[in-house]
Amino acid sequence: MKYERPYKAGSPMVPGYAAAQGSDDNTVIPADGSNDFIGAYEFENQRADKLVGENLGVVVSGLAKVIAGGDVTAGKKAVVNAGGKFINCPATAGTYKTVGTFLESGSLDQYVDIIIERASVTVS
Repeated sequence: MKYERPYKAGSPMVPGYAAAQGSDDNTVIPADGSNDFIGAYEFENQRADKLVGENLGVVVSGLAKVIAGGDVTAGKKAVVNAGGKFINCPATAGTYKTVGTFLESGSLDQYVDIIIERASVTVS
């Protein structure tokens, strides 16, 4: 099950990439790992790139199909990289803002299923 919320694109958005809060209410921009992750502009058939001001649905919790930013592993926590793609949470010591858990493994630029669930983890 998923919850998809309507937004407007504050910047061009591409299906499968992470979305962050835009500068205005109810707008999203591409996430880059450092801004406020909201959810995923899920990849589905019929989804298209969105231009500024166009409406789109963003999965803010639950199942979504997203694009992998490298090799990802089912069961691992996910974070967003600087390019807005989803990657495994690093194993190096630190505190990370996780955005979900991968439900299937994949490699760079493959679409994979993820459960969107925002959290924070500390790796020691």
